[in-house]
Amino acid sequence: MIKTHPWIGGTEEEYETQHFGFGAQSLKIAVRQMVEHKIKSGVKDMESYLQETLDLNDTDKLTLTHSCDKLIRLYCDRAGPSLEAIDSEIERLLQIPPNVLLPEDEVQLEQVSDEEYQKLKEEVALLRKRVERGASLEALLSAEDEELSSIENVCEIARKDMEILDLLQKSCLKNDVKMIKNATEFICSTVPFLKKSDLIFGD
Repeated sequence: MIKTHPWIGGTEEEYETQHFGFGAQSLKIAVRQMVEHKIKSGVKDMESYLQETLDLNDTDKLTLTHSCDKLIRLYCDRAGPSLEAIDSEIERLLQIPPNVLLPEDEVQLEQVSDEEYQKLKEEVALLRKRVERGASLEALLSAEDEELSSIENVCEIARKDMEILDLLQKSCLKNDVKMIKNATEFICSTVPFLKKSDLIFGD
């Protein structure tokens, strides 16, 4: 009559059984069965006493039996909240801390530790390869970026030189010596092995 959750077992129940000799689920079921048995036996004892001490006919006895059955159901229903509180206390008392290791599990823990250590080594090796590949790719991209920058600089210098050469050509056609000298000095400033335009033009 008392609502009882069925036993489902599980890892926690097994671990508690190894440690205490019983699990929380088993204990909660046993407590409910014990309470229900006490309620039934107490009410039935009272029913038997009344039937023996009172001069009851069959109808009265049947009425008494029905009344006692209702009383049993009422007591069982009223016991529900108290049993829920007892369940919480049982779970609190039987909860095994995660750092507690049973002797039966020590060998298994060592095996798991070895497997986890090997897996960790593999993950570290894989991570190292990824880091190396990333470093190589970064170096390659940096080199390509520097090469592109160098090419852009060369193109820019060549463009300016072409503009100066075009200006020189126009100046030669106009026979403008001053403009030719200025342009030549600019070209010499961009070429390392030419320092002064005096190498070409005198004062």
